[in-house]
Amino acid sequence: MNKRKLKLFLKIFFLLLAIQAVIVLIHILFDKGGDTITAITSFLITIISLPISFISSNLPFYSGEGILVTLMFWVLNVVLQTMVVYAFFRIKKKMK
Repeated sequence: MNKRKLKLFLKIFFLLLAIQAVIVLIHILFDKGGDTITAITSFLITIISLPISFISSNLPFYSGEGILVTLMFWVLNVVLQTMVVYAFFRIKKKMK
């Protein structure tokens, strides 16, 4: 993988990581309120955790296995998502 491809992969990775962190923080902040924001963020978290739940339905990335295991699941989940988005961009570029 050359540097340009790696830069695109890392940009996608960190963008997805930041978006997911913001969604989870919003969910945590508004969790006690029980309003529509919590319902929306809960739905988004379910969608975000789909790649890791395809491996095993018992493995959502936000599982309560401890901070280290949770971070490992989260990074694995973001890597899987990044590979899908990166492949989409590469295929789209080749079709042009």
